Amino acid sequence: MKLPLVFVTLILTYPVLSPAFAQEAPTTADLEAAIARAEQAVSADHNAAVRAANLPLARLKLKKARLVEAGGWYAGGDASRDISEGLRLVELAEQGERYEPPKGVLTELAYIAENDGSVQPYYVHIPEAYDPARPWPLFVFLHGYVPNISVLDPWVLSEEVCDIAERNGAILVLPYARRNTDFQGVGEVDVYRVIEEMSRGFNIDPMRIHLSGVSMGGMGTWTIGLRQPGFFASVTPISGQTDMFRWWGWNREAMTTFKQFLVEWDNAEEMAPNARGQSFFVQHGELDHLIPVIESRSMVEKVRALGIPIDYYEFPGESHYIYWDTPCYENAWSWSRDRVLDPCPRHVTFRCFSLNYNRAHWLTIDRLKRWGTPAMVDATVAEDGGRLDIRCENVAALTIDLATCPLRPDEQFGVTVNGTQHQVQPEDGRLIIEIAPAPAQQWPPLKGRGLCGPAEDVFNTPFIVVQGTAGDDAQDLDLAQKVGAWADEWDRFADGQPRVCTDEELEPWQIEQMNLVLFGTPETNSVLARLADRLPVEIDDGRFSILGRSFEGDHLGLVLCYPNPEQQDRYVLVYSGPLYGRRLSINHKHDMLPDFLIFDSTRFTTGDTEANVFGGWFDVDWQPKSDLAWEGDETRAPLMPEG
Repeated sequence: MKLPLVFVTLILTYPVLSPAFAQEAPTTADLEAAIARAEQAVSADHNAAVRAANLPLARLKLKKARLVEAGGWYAGGDASRDISEGLRLVELAEQGERYEPPKGVLTELAYIAENDGSVQPYYVHIPEAYDPARPWPLFVFLHGYVPNISVLDPWVLSEEVCDIAERNGAILVLPYARRNTDFQGVGEVDVYRVIEEMSRGFNIDPMRIHLSGVSMGGMGTWTIGLRQPGFFASVTPISGQTDMFRWWGWNREAMTTFKQFLVEWDNAEEMAPNARGQSFFVQHGELDHLIPVIESRSMVEKVRALGIPIDYYEFPGESHYIYWDTPCYENAWSWSRDRVLDPCPRHVTFRCFSLNYNRAHWLTIDRLKRWGTPAMVDATVAEDGGRLDIRCENVAALTIDLATCPLRPDEQFGVTVNGTQHQVQPEDGRLIIEIAPAPAQQWPPLKGRGLCGPAEDVFNTPFIVVQGTAGDDAQDLDLAQKVGAWADEWDRFADGQPRVCTDEELEPWQIEQMNLVLFGTPETNSVLARLADRLPVEIDDGRFSILGRSFEGDHLGLVLCYPNPEQQDRYVLVYSGPLYGRRLSINHKHDMLPDFLIFDSTRFTTGDTEANVFGGWFDVDWQPKSDLAWEGDETRAPLMPEG
């Protein structure tokens, strides 16, 4: 039976409203007030589970009701129903009752995102046979791309497909992942947060978490599964692309070096070695016109050429939309059902582009020798468990977790690194292997997980946008318009309004707990003025200087990502001059931004990015280096004036 793309109205089942709410039709203002009251009252530790389950979902109902009232198209939309359901959730919370989703139907749940404070949905199907007394496998499904996806019309699976998960004895969860993020950046953060929420609310077996997805979600399945080897028991991409250069038709060699790296960073084919020790099953349609079958064939060939087993099934004569029917789900989930994560593989190979993705099974890369170059590790434990042999490139330090590494217990361990033998003593259940000495410095801190850039990473943890108001009236108005445009773009991309304040309103606790996205110059933004002499780029009005070079012009803009001198475990991200990303798709505003970019707002290049004037990476010590910065870009025709 053919199944169309499914956009459904998810109707939650609640008990009948209490008389307190049934006297007259409640409004969104009533619901907002009730949520605020409950968030103050339901704060004791013993109500933490109730608070986490009920109140975010009530906030989602409030958001949906407002969208419907504002004229958002909603198949069967009913703001009054959303308001009533939200009020019922609040009432249950105040009574100390945790909302439990019904079994056997796809139901929406929600959480509050840490990065921008927005409410984000996800969708769960709990089997009728679910028993919390025993751990259950979890199928995580990543949806495809549809331009008009929203919380009002989510891309979800049909009842027939959900039943396949149920027949295979698993809980099914569908992350929303901030609309169409390619499951990268904040979309990837959403996937792992949803898994955390499921593990809190249900008895999930951590050894049987399975990842699957179609089309855009197929690509997300590839990249997420390969970036963190040793997390998923199985990975089953369907109709997903694996090489963005090939898919977009980009000339790799013609691109600026930092852009090549950023594309490779998200490419499954660049991470083929990371499939070792994992269970992959790939599916694709032979006649796929949207994402050609070469995307899966090439990837499977690369993995097999490394001696890594990988299963592949091609649907003969079928198009891209094999996921409109049920066989691909039957194949994937019956194949995954009995697979269990192997936490202790003897042989690990790992290609790492960023310290935000620095873990593979029992191995963690702690430092790199040089930024902007991938690291490679090939680590093998001897058959008798008595020795560890490591071959690596661009690695300065790494850690071995002895709880899962199959080394034989000992007081010290024999380790060979690139042919040099070491005797390493364990520390707190780990082997810490220093390959190159760490730079001796206090400021800035060394690049590490959670503080290594580039610009996109700023938005993966709590951030606040800070509008400068220290200039004259015209400058203040200009910055207000830019901040407004940026915040609107963020909402259309990530389905959540970001936190925004002025430089005068920013509070000390926000500096301590959030990344700062600063708009303006030291002249027009008082927060930036305090930090300016500790940043590696000198910023003036239309003039930027770095590495002894200066670039000047009203058409030039800057985006700069750096540790916050006032809070060294947080970022600052500076936007000065024209707003970056004028021609970019709403889903790709941050993809091609390195650590710093001075750009020409009148010229554009591959991928519709503004032309690079001077940009690139800071090294592992956050210092600018001339060999990690590039001048010029392959550009198209200048932007013509509008009108």
